[in-house]
Amino acid sequence: MTQDILYRVVSAREWSDAQRTGRIRRCRNDRRAGRIHLNTRAAVETVAARYFTPEELPLAVALDTRHFAEDIEWLAPTDEHPWYYPMLDRPHLQLEWITALYPLEACRRQQGRRYVLGPEALVWAL
Repeated sequence: MTQDILYRVVSAREWSDAQRTGRIRRCRNDRRAGRIHLNTRAAVETVAARYFTPEELPLAVALDTRHFAEDIEWLAPTDEHPWYYPMLDRPHLQLEWITALYPLEACRRQQGRRYVLGPEALVWAL
């Protein structure tokens, strides 16, 4: 399975840290798994709702997979993750791999929170 663009959901604090250091570091779940969790476009909103609060101001970072395609392992869908799940075997994500940064807008619904990926990319530069 291949995709030209994959996503990483990060909090505003993680994004601020990434801009300062030049890389997006592994989160606790990544360190536990020994690899970086990435997402397909179809999974971004679900992942954001599952792991981020509105106060964290989550963002979806779009990544060009040509920089790391050979290090992606695609995990089969499970009950917990009902989609193909890309895992990256790299120590961190480089800002140079980013093609766009998208806001995730929090919306309330009866069963809890939901996020919507913004249609417009945010402007940013290295």
